[in-house]
Amino acid sequence: MLMCGRYSVSKKKVPQEHRFSSKLEGLVFEPNFDARPSQKLPVIIPDAEKAIMATWASPEKEPDGKPTFPFNVRQENLLRIPRFRALLPHHRCIIPIDGFFEWKELEEDLEEPAPAPQPDLGLDLFGNPIRSKEEKSRSKKAKPQKQKYRFTLKNEEPFGLAGLWRESLLPDTGELVSCFSIITTQANSAVMPYHDRMPVILSPQSENIWMDNRLQERQWYNVLQPYDSHKMRVMAIDEYESVLGNYVAPALNSK
Repeated sequence: MLMCGRYSVSKKKVPQEHRFSSKLEGLVFEPNFDARPSQKLPVIIPDAEKAIMATWASPEKEPDGKPTFPFNVRQENLLRIPRFRALLPHHRCIIPIDGFFEWKELEEDLEEPAPAPQPDLGLDLFGNPIRSKEEKSRSKKAKPQKQKYRFTLKNEEPFGLAGLWRESLLPDTGELVSCFSIITTQANSAVMPYHDRMPVILSPQSENIWMDNRLQERQWYNVLQPYDSHKMRVMAIDEYESVLGNYVAPALNSK
């Protein structure tokens, strides 16, 4: 199951006094309430006065078919997989967001009524019983209904996710492009009912450690912990409205 494949970011939600404000100043990007892999989004990189726009994940593939730079990188793979470990010393980054999303399948409360008897339509050319349209429709596996949830900080302030970034040349055009990946860790008690993984949320203090190139690998790695669940808020929201930036409860949906 995918982890943190959607989030929201809007410069309008970053207060002037917030630590991200000066980094995002002058950067042109539209509010995105359904940010997803392949889109260009703001990223804060070490030793840079301003944030950059980078593409979330890279379409390039390894010889084994796996993505060179996926949209998520597991914390435990950072030191194990050489291409990620090589980026760790100088290509750590912070992804500024104001919330991320997960989906959970809803349990069916009602049992389906028993199907009505169908008329005998005879056999087809291969000797199989001919099924009615109703039977064919019923035999198709229905997609389970899912509820969308939004995860934020309780104080509703923007926050940063730990990530990796890199630059690469496009083979067709020779253009230098930037891309990034979000680091995930084990879920805390707030996220666990919805997914067993969560993005690494950095506190202001751990952001400073994560972005300090003078520190050692162990110090960077130690900040990659599940965030304090008591500081987080989870709310069920309407799928359609949330893409518009309206985080309303499903019962209030008016579409």
